[in-house]
Amino acid sequence: MLDKVHADVLSSFLDYRVAYREPVFDFLRLYGQISQSVFRAFREWNVTIENISSKQNPNSLSDISTTFTLPGGRIAFSVGLGMSNLFVSNPNWSEAGMIAKVAQAGVTAVVGATGAIVDQQKASIAMHLRPAAGSIKDAVSNLLRLSADELQTEDVRAYGVSIYRKDSTWIVDASATYQDALFMRIDRIWDSQMPLDEGAAQLQADETRVLDLLRLEVD
Repeated sequence: MLDKVHADVLSSFLDYRVAYREPVFDFLRLYGQISQSVFRAFREWNVTIENISSKQNPNSLSDISTTFTLPGGRIAFSVGLGMSNLFVSNPNWSEAGMIAKVAQAGVTAVVGATGAIVDQQKASIAMHLRPAAGSIKDAVSNLLRLSADELQTEDVRAYGVSIYRKDSTWIVDASATYQDALFMRIDRIWDSQMPLDEGAAQLQADETRVLDLLRLEVD
């Protein structure tokens, strides 16, 4: 088996979304009772009123939201009329337990304040990677079975691969943000009953599998 190549993670993010069965159209409750409920749930993480913001001049009802940013600025929980969203910049698997606890606290607060019913959960983890040796073309070519010689000529800079399953998607492509880097994204969809720790374990297993296929390793 070929040795793995170390890759630097240039940037990454985790996006976790909960869709509710029906939107909550009571705007006063969104900015009042619901926000107060989430604020109380986040006291453990020292959230203050300065950490709360709302989108100005929304273009549609789907843009209406209140966002709670945890101190440090990397973790933000947003509450909208039909969905709640947790966004984490540059996450680390050592933080998985804490991140899941924040997400669960926020969703529980929203459900408790509105009586909303969770319909679906979706999580995405993405990263921009730069291999320490070789090229991004070499890394992705490990997944290809090309028969046409012209597809492997020297002027090919990179390859991309997409894999779609019923409840998950894997995408590997050239990064549009960083030069000589790969972009890797993994999406997972779960039903309303999936515990967050189990969902996180699935995402981590997917990430490990994709990196193994690329013969890359990260810190």
